[in-house]
Amino acid sequence: MWIYSRKFNEEKNIITLDRHYIFSFMTSDGFCERLLNAELLIDHDFSYIFQMTAFQHEKMTKNRSDLFIEKGKVPDKIFMYLENLLNSEYKDLRQNYYPAQLAVTDSGNQTFILNFDTEFLNVNIINGYPKVCFETKAELLLFEFNEYLKNWVETKYQDWLQV
Repeated sequence: MWIYSRKFNEEKNIITLDRHYIFSFMTSDGFCERLLNAELLIDHDFSYIFQMTAFQHEKMTKNRSDLFIEKGKVPDKIFMYLENLLNSEYKDLRQNYYPAQLAVTDSGNQTFILNFDTEFLNVNIINGYPKVCFETKAELLLFEFNEYLKNWVETKYQDWLQV
């Protein structure tokens, strides 16, 4: 069962998180053979739910399903990155990190959503967007966090597949 944690806020014209969560990281392969989509949700107690789905993976995965769900306490490294991001000048981050001429559906992408009591941060990054385009300390931290989470998801995916 996929948890629908996002909703569109018409007043602010952005996607926000359900009030039960403070952070969401979503990643998608874009249009390719495996069509992997994954989301990491973190709640106010720093517990997480990690979900991923991939196209026609029922015979390829350990659980014989195209859906994988894991729950637990946030791993230390993810907690450290999140804490550093929250202590940075995150309000200066742009909403989109991708070239204007590129359609987001053509390529893999990641979305970060931070949910505070009165404000939200929604950041989209396209795969392959060069590190040189991330200039401030907060942007460089976001770039590193994004790279770490993409690798974390890929490790989870590889572990999910049958040996």
